[in-house]
Amino acid sequence: MKKFLALILSAVIIAAFAGCGSASPEGTASEVQATHEPLADDVKKQLDEALTKDSFKGVVQITSGDGVLYEYAAGDDDNGKPLTIDASLPIASTSKQFCAAAVMKLCDENKLSVDDTLDKYFSDCKDGKKITIKNLLNMSSGLPNYLELIDPSAMATNEADNVNTIKKVLFDAKLHFEPGDDYEYSNSNFFLLADIVEQLSGTPYHDYLRKTFFEPLGMTATGFTNEVGEDHDWTSALSKSLQTEEDFFVPGLTKGAGDVVSNAADMAKWMHGLSGGKIISAEAYRQMTDNINEYSSEDYCYGLWHMAYGGVGHVGQIPPHFGSVDYLNPDRDIYLFAASNSPSGMSYVQELPQEVLGIVFGNEQQEVEK
Repeated sequence: MKKFLALILSAVIIAAFAGCGSASPEGTASEVQATHEPLADDVKKQLDEALTKDSFKGVVQITSGDGVLYEYAAGDDDNGKPLTIDASLPIASTSKQFCAAAVMKLCDENKLSVDDTLDKYFSDCKDGKKITIKNLLNMSSGLPNYLELIDPSAMATNEADNVNTIKKVLFDAKLHFEPGDDYEYSNSNFFLLADIVEQLSGTPYHDYLRKTFFEPLGMTATGFTNEVGEDHDWTSALSKSLQTEEDFFVPGLTKGAGDVVSNAADMAKWMHGLSGGKIISAEAYRQMTDNINEYSSEDYCYGLWHMAYGGVGHVGQIPPHFGSVDYLNPDRDIYLFAASNSPSGMSYVQELPQEVLGIVFGNEQQEVEK
């Protein structure tokens, strides 16, 4: 069980929803006017062939400006109906960028500094004077993954008790290395960041994301894993598949680290908004994408890592069905989101951006940006 849960939120590492109500299935394809020329028919055919060849079941959308350049949907939802581009799916660890953006929003408002140490927020963290918010953001804290330290079957039925249990285990745990001296992907970092967001905003984390990001950006098909099953129309692509994974619904377990459910249209709004100065400042976004953990072979920044062709993004998995990836490249004005509800698609999402974008960009030599 612990091994499975450790994978629930772990992104596929290359080399590595509540006050506003339930989300509704209103988010549809982005509206109009891409800044790029429409993709040529032969390029679209190549994309279709590549995804079909790899038996990808799920959704893929590429956008530019406010327009859609390419869409793909294959496979069935839980009702046995064809999966559509509008399907909302859990994005697992791709959720981490929302948490990082929330932290940077508070930084923009001078409510925190990434150099703050954790003892300022958690007086009972024995290593709190050593670990900074920046260490949490770029996976350099040395904190072990809490999913490997707890037994979810023994957790409570309410979030507050579970959060306290997880924090106690974490704060007593031995660091794997001195903060800032290495890299280790750990969901604990973003679990604690979500708690800090709550402390400083005075608002439950999910409410904060809704009011600060989802509502301003018009993300009407986005919510959280704890809402899965509350609206069957909204969750038709995933509710049954997850019913057997009871641990997935443990209150608070995925908070900050892998708790968002969304669709292609909303993720396009998110990616354009995040990188386009609509929700955080340009400087905050620069920090999110430039402040690399020097020990990370995949260039992990703040809830994002560097990807092919000069872009950034994140990958996530919930075995055995769900995988997702997003890709932001504001310099080229190309944004990609893909999500799958099948085992083969879950595995393929880590390779999908490079293969798909290679076709879009004409298989040009990748840019190396360090």
